[in-house]
Amino acid sequence: MLYTTNTFVPYNHSLEEAEIVFIGVPFSSTSVSETSQYGPVVVRESLKLTEDWDDKRNVFEKICDVGDLEVVTGSYDLTAERLRETIKDIRSANPNAFLIFVGGEHLISLPIVEELRPKTIVQLDAHADLRPEYLGLKYSHVTWAYHASKISKIMQLGVRSWSKEDDLSRAEQIKDVANIPKLAGPVHLTVDMDVFDPPYVQTAAQIIKRVLSKKK
Repeated sequence: MLYTTNTFVPYNHSLEEAEIVFIGVPFSSTSVSETSQYGPVVVRESLKLTEDWDDKRNVFEKICDVGDLEVVTGSYDLTAERLRETIKDIRSANPNAFLIFVGGEHLISLPIVEELRPKTIVQLDAHADLRPEYLGLKYSHVTWAYHASKISKIMQLGVRSWSKEDDLSRAEQIKDVANIPKLAGPVHLTVDMDVFDPPYVQTAAQIIKRVLSKKK
């Protein structure tokens, strides 16, 4: 069953014929952010102003926006179950589609990894998110990578803030991006907006200096 609401993105292709499938996951129950649940809406508003033409392949992209996951506010377990089931049904209908998920807090990456089982996770983030637990919670926005590392190898880029509770042995932290090794696929790329320059992401929950920024 697809636990999703309707979308308002124009020119939506059917799930079966789409090359790219967009799924919003407006879950924010363990993060300190008060705005992360609005991520899917903001991204859609931006996408409405762009074209779906791919000049490199000389084709129009076939995109299907299946809408937002109907999250269960306050319950990660029930939301994760719905997300895993939704992914399973999408893959059943279209196993070759490229999936794009927009949160929501970073914890939503864990059920995605649990269902898709990528060989490698590339994490762009200011924080390691490698704590075994946080404030008595096994699953939170700062523990997801710890649990995901038991499923897939994690490569972290941009991490510049961590605590003594983070199990840094669980991830490979790349010091020179020019020497990133070839990755075992399939690869899941996950991005926390706080990895970028604060002027561009002023609503990120925890902005950390010494950032990844645009090339001069």
